[in-house]
Amino acid sequence: MKTKDIVKIIEEFCPERLAYSWDNVGLLCGDEEKEVNKIFVTLDTNINTVKEAIQKGADMIVSHHPILLGGIKRIDYKTSVGQMIKLLIENNIPLLAAHTNMDTAKGGINDVLAEKFELNNIKILDQHTDDETAGLGRYGTLSKPITFKEFSAKCSEILSTPVRVAGDFNKMIKTVAVASGSCSEIIPLALKKGADVIITGDMKYHNMIDMAETGICIIDAGHYPTEICVMDIFEKILKNTETTIIKSENQDIFKFI
Repeated sequence: MKTKDIVKIIEEFCPERLAYSWDNVGLLCGDEEKEVNKIFVTLDTNINTVKEAIQKGADMIVSHHPILLGGIKRIDYKTSVGQMIKLLIENNIPLLAAHTNMDTAKGGINDVLAEKFELNNIKILDQHTDDETAGLGRYGTLSKPITFKEFSAKCSEILSTPVRVAGDFNKMIKTVAVASGSCSEIIPLALKKGADVIITGDMKYHNMIDMAETGICIIDAGHYPTEICVMDIFEKILKNTETTIIKSENQDIFKFI
């Protein structure tokens, strides 16, 4: 298959039109006519994951997090970004990013999170396009209400990570919202939709205080743990392409000691 064929498959699953306007998605680097036999899928694209892809003989990288998100004015080989771009070009490795379009798409990261927590009557939190099946975040109900303390422990187990929480441990949790990655801005909407708790990541101290004071319980499960399932999603999308799928060994930048 060619690069452009892989791009088409990803585009059919999570169209670029579902991405937020500030995002940088699609084929960000490389030749769309290149023949692809090995696809390296990853949550992050950085100098280490690019080196890993090269070492494993990948012909293409499919990533959740994009490069050049903030834009750059020069490619300086003394920087890690410059080195990364240099390696991609020298090794003729196309890079495709599916970022907020994968967060929002039907069957994407937030739907997978909702499934992990076995939510019922799943709905979209922020439907920012005219596609009624897509949007940022999901919310739904548990089959049986449990205390916030019990739910926090369950969350830690499901996502295999320590979690930071804020809220009344005795509060009964029935309606659960999930918003992968950094989604503190969506918490007021989750509260408006009736969520008792929201699971997201990258919460700031004062933001946590302000949001918790509204009465909603908050679980900061981290950016990586709430999005690492994207590699399984990529694998599922690409499984019928007759290519070899290589999953990155990229680990969470945060370590707990």
